[in-house]
Amino acid sequence: MPGEGIRCEACGLLPHDGEGRAIATAELPAGWYLRRIGRRSFVLCDVCGDIQHFKGGVSAYLQEALGIGPRAFPDFSEAGAGLHRLRRHPDREGGE
Repeated sequence: MPGEGIRCEACGLLPHDGEGRAIATAELPAGWYLRRIGRRSFVLCDVCGDIQHFKGGVSAYLQEALGIGPRAFPDFSEAGAGLHRLRRHPDREGGE
């Protein structure tokens, strides 16, 4: 879709500026994610791509919005995929 920029594949949101106005861009905005689920890649906004949707598998919301089955599993093997925030550090107080 040349000229249209990118859009969240789950909710359809366009990237926006700090004032909430939609902007057209060909680059992935800060906070947006390219998530690989199963054998497909999806561009997701900061809300739909949040790591909370992937704890214990892909959330029911994303399964329905992206048309994927309950057995689809996210691939977080890439650096910066977000799972580093879930690691527990036993040597630190509070576990994180």
